[in-house]
Amino acid sequence: MDLVEKGLQLFERGKYQEAQRVLSKAVDIAQEELKKGETQWRSKLGLLLDSRAACYQKLGDLDAALQDARQQLALEPYKCKSYLRASKIHVLAGRDEDALEVLEAGVRRLERGKTKYGSRLQINERLFNKMTAEIEELRQKSFSDPPAKRRKVKSYDPLNYLPFELQATIFSHLDQPSMMNCLLVSHRWKQTLENMPTLLHSPVLKRNLSLKEFVKFLNFCRTRQCRSFETLSLSLRAVEESSMLKQLLSSGFQVKRLNLNLAKYDNFELAKLLSNITTGRKMFAELKELSLSLPIVENGAGMTELLGFLGPNITKLNIVITDLVVSKLVRREPSKIDLPQLSRLVIMVRPKLHEKLNKRLMRVLFANFTIDNVQSLHLINCDVEAATMEKVLQRLEKLEHFSADSCGALILGDYLRFLSRNGVSLESLAVRESTLPRPSSSVSDIDLRFLWRLKSLSLENTSLNFQQLFLLLQSTNQQLRHLKLKANYKLIFTRSAFDTRIPSAATLPVNFREFLQCVPKLESLALIQCTNLTDSALRSLSTEMVNTSCPKGLKLLDLSANEVSGVGIIDLFQRPKSWLRLDQLLAHGCDLHPDTLSLLVRRGYCGDIQSLA
Repeated sequence: MDLVEKGLQLFERGKYQEAQRVLSKAVDIAQEELKKGETQWRSKLGLLLDSRAACYQKLGDLDAALQDARQQLALEPYKCKSYLRASKIHVLAGRDEDALEVLEAGVRRLERGKTKYGSRLQINERLFNKMTAEIEELRQKSFSDPPAKRRKVKSYDPLNYLPFELQATIFSHLDQPSMMNCLLVSHRWKQTLENMPTLLHSPVLKRNLSLKEFVKFLNFCRTRQCRSFETLSLSLRAVEESSMLKQLLSSGFQVKRLNLNLAKYDNFELAKLLSNITTGRKMFAELKELSLSLPIVENGAGMTELLGFLGPNITKLNIVITDLVVSKLVRREPSKIDLPQLSRLVIMVRPKLHEKLNKRLMRVLFANFTIDNVQSLHLINCDVEAATMEKVLQRLEKLEHFSADSCGALILGDYLRFLSRNGVSLESLAVRESTLPRPSSSVSDIDLRFLWRLKSLSLENTSLNFQQLFLLLQSTNQQLRHLKLKANYKLIFTRSAFDTRIPSAATLPVNFREFLQCVPKLESLALIQCTNLTDSALRSLSTEMVNTSCPKGLKLLDLSANEVSGVGIIDLFQRPKSWLRLDQLLAHGCDLHPDTLSLLVRRGYCGDIQSLA
């Protein structure tokens, strides 16, 4: 006779103490065998734990009984007997709510198992019905027990009390695998999700999607009668890009906003694929917005061959060039492209790519690209020649937002001169000059009246001095809301004690009174990595802020990467008659003690402070 049979016989005779000792030995043996990989002991271990829990229950040791019941639940989550045992122990301990919670969780788990595994999952229907009966009994008991009504319920089904609109908003933020899991929660959840067809209009797909997963997703959308997407973002596995693109382009789905990240598939291959797939050409022709990240092969036509598949309705185009090589086998003639409704264009080239190819690519693109209605133009690491840039900017009569980041040897003065000749009124201007050898910027001979509507100005790595900056700020007609100055080495904020040179117009420090009077409506000010921006300069800034009473609406101040300490920053707020109160202070790379940060927050000077040494 083995230990299992001996323990069960002792239990039937009422010898619970002896049965508990025998079953404990059997449990130890079963656990050791299970660790060795002997899976046939799994069901036997569940029986032993249930029997030992019954022994502890008879002996009055309910804590030990509950511990065994929980082990049995973890071991056999689809066995009704596990939930019934744990529920009974809770009832004996006077915890009816916990008993009800265990049974309800068990019913939900078993229903999910039926949905997920179907006929492969064998469930004891008699015990399952017993579970549901006990649930109803416990619910009736809780309603008839006044103290129980006042007990706090530990969990709720959010679908019971959240409005439908809020449910749809929450579900819209889930990625596709999470959405599939939600379908398995319960029948009600499945019905609710199926009644929200808009969730499939902008699906959130995980990165590096496999071909199998993508095909499964498309088939799922077809079964839900979904034939169009508002927004579709795809980050494909490099080894399966070709097959997945063919699946997408031949699927017949309509897409308004497409975000496509390609690692190896270049512009020439994508254009060739589009020319062979009719539904793919239709998809591209009907796009409203396109964001494309891919390597570029320069074959004479540049990107014009691929962009020629876009239709006239596209409004936003974002291109990220991850690699740039020249084709030695295929040469094509560039084609003319006209996108009359394009309002926003962003072109980014990864840094340190081939400079000559970069310049040739931009020359071919803008020579054949008609984008006269663009309102927002952003160029990053695009090596554009001065003549090309001048022609582009002079054609953009509706331009409102312009950003140029490290675009060849062009300097701030060049951009301002080109924009001045156009006469367009900008709302935002951001210029970061490259590190290439270039002449110094000069704005004194430029008509800057086109800046009268400027709300946002960002200047980085330029050679502007204070006099030239003052001319720029004066031209904004006191409308500037956001100003960022970073690493402009000739913009000196205070003279150094070691500077023995005679001050000249180019080396005069910033006059804070004149500076602040030009920007009375400023809401955010960033002074990053500035020349001689020290505690002494901050004291001068604080004094003039009190004297001029502006900018009263300042909510964000960024002093990162400067030689300032907590003494200078505290002086900004504690100077007599100081009115400065900030929503956010950024001081990364500054010498600030933790006590200084807590003081600024505790006294209400700043709502939030971010400082990384």
